[in-house]
Amino acid sequence: MGSLTRVPAEDPAAAEEEWSDEAVIYVNGVRRVLPDGLAHLTLLQYLRDIGLRGTKLGCGEGGCGACTVMVSCYDRITKKSLHFAINACLAPLYSVEGMHIITVEGIGDRQRGLHPVQVMHCSHITWRYSCCLIRNG
Repeated sequence: MGSLTRVPAEDPAAAEEEWSDEAVIYVNGVRRVLPDGLAHLTLLQYLRDIGLRGTKLGCGEGGCGACTVMVSCYDRITKKSLHFAINACLAPLYSVEGMHIITVEGIGDRQRGLHPVQVMHCSHITWRYSCCLIRNG
């Protein structure tokens, strides 16, 4: 299973159009070729199968936000990148083919450093927790 991806005609290096029968997604900047036979999987199931455990299954209905990931794609008409949040528990895996998926692990981690939003969140939680400890003795 895969789709046909055409090399843009404007590219002077492409003498003739090339087609690909691979289904490809990019997860946190890493290119991943999707094998055939995964049509029954959701994006969430796939992410967890490849070891990305930060995206969680909460309600399974798209209401809680535990499975939210950022999806980016390029609009060839407007020539702009589009970014939007989706519920990975509801998205069929092949529906995001050719797109870039950013999970919570792709924002930042201990090895590469945390994103500023993560740092502020952690410092806020630490401050609140320490206040509770001081207040409760």
